[in-house]
Amino acid sequence: MIFDNLKVIGFIVILLPFYYKWRNGTEFVYEEIWIWLLAGFILITNIPAILIYLNYYLENKNTEFTLDYNEEKILITQNGIQKEYSKHDITKSTYHLGIYYKNAIDRGGRIPMLISDFGYWDLQFKNGDRYYLTNILHDFLLEIPKVPKTKYRFRFYPYISKNDNKQTIDLNEKPKKEKSLTETFIEKFKTKNEKQLLEILDNRKSYQEEAVKAAEILMRNKNVG
Repeated sequence: MIFDNLKVIGFIVILLPFYYKWRNGTEFVYEEIWIWLLAGFILITNIPAILIYLNYYLENKNTEFTLDYNEEKILITQNGIQKEYSKHDITKSTYHLGIYYKNAIDRGGRIPMLISDFGYWDLQFKNGDRYYLTNILHDFLLEIPKVPKTKYRFRFYPYISKNDNKQTIDLNEKPKKEKSLTETFIEKFKTKNEKQLLEILDNRKSYQEEAVKAAEILMRNKNVG
C-alpha cells in the first residue's frame, strides 16, 4: 500500500510538471490548492485500505500463530492463551483474497487496487474454534496453501466477514466433464421402449447423428440384457 502511494505521489510530483512543460512550454507551479487537492486525493483513495487494515488489526491485535511443518502442527496464541492443533483437527480452511488474484484462474484482466493485497485465512477446527488469520500477521496467502483441501474465496473488498457462507473455489478440484450430445440423447431416450428406438433407427435421416447413435447404444444394451 505504501509503495502504491509513493508511485502516485511520484507521478504527480515528478512526472506531471515535465508533462505540463512539454505541453504548454511553461513551468508548472504548485500552488497551495494543488497541494491540498493532492493530499485529499491520497486520503480518499486510501480510506478503503485503511478501513481493512483497522479491521484486520482489531481482529489480530492479540493473536500470533506458528506453523510447525515438521510436526504438522499449528500453534495459535490468542489473548495470551496458546492452543495446539494438528492438520487433522481442521474442518475448514479458506483463503479470502482480493478479486484481482482471480485473474490467475479466469484471466479476467482486473487491475490491482490499494486493497488488492489484503487477505485472510478462515480456519475452523473440530472443537468449534475458529480463527481469522490475516496477512498482517504473516504474508503467506499467495503461497501454496499450508494445509490440504484449502479453498479460495475471491472478493472485491476482503474485509473479515464472519457470516460469509458463499461458495468457495477448490483449485485442486478437477473440472466436471460436460456430457456429450450422444450422452444427452442416451439420458433422454433411456425411457423409450424397443419399438420407439427402432422407429428412430428406421428414420435415421430425420434425426441428428448423435440421436441415432444413442438409439443404437440403447438397443445394444437391451439386446445384451
